[in-house]
Amino acid sequence: MKRKKIAAVCMLILLTSAFQGCSSVKDKISDLKKNAKDEISDFKKNVKEYKNAEYRSAQREAEFLVDAIERKDAQAIKDKFSPYAKKNIDNLDEKINRLIDEFPGWNGDYEITDTCERWSNHGKITYMLTPHFDFNANGTEYRMRIIYYTESDEDKSKLGYYSIQIIERNNNEYSSDCYMHGVDDEPDILLWDYTKD
Repeated sequence: MKRKKIAAVCMLILLTSAFQGCSSVKDKISDLKKNAKDEISDFKKNVKEYKNAEYRSAQREAEFLVDAIERKDAQAIKDKFSPYAKKNIDNLDEKINRLIDEFPGWNGDYEITDTCERWSNHGKITYMLTPHFDFNANGTEYRMRIIYYTESDEDKSKLGYYSIQIIERNNNEYSSDCYMHGVDDEPDILLWDYTKD
């Protein structure tokens, strides 16, 4: 009987220590999970702050452009264009004046989709923002996009506005024969009815 009690006590001690070991392993796994969550949270926070900086930059450019249009300040708009764009956009002054004259209006209520492109070529960085601004004027939906370089180690003459585009949207499509120019296209100012000229 005494042996059975000793055996039972020994078994109890072994089981207790085994469960304590499991508890210790569970605690370590829990700590690892918490640390991983914290790291992911920090990463998401950093990405969000980075994206917010892009968003704020895009907002500033939209506010600047609309304000310059309302003030009819063609020179302020022209000054935003990069030397490269000024050199490569035909009739830039005429296109800026047309943008000012035909701008459909802006009530400050818009939806912004800020996108960016960043690439590296043998360590040389190029970074451009390409935000879209969807807005309504007099019952018509428009999309405005400004493409602008904020960093260009390869070609400093591209720093600044590359292109301004305002396209009328019909049922989530653009006007016939119009499309949003991308970063691979030549710089320009494009309005929704340029195809009618």
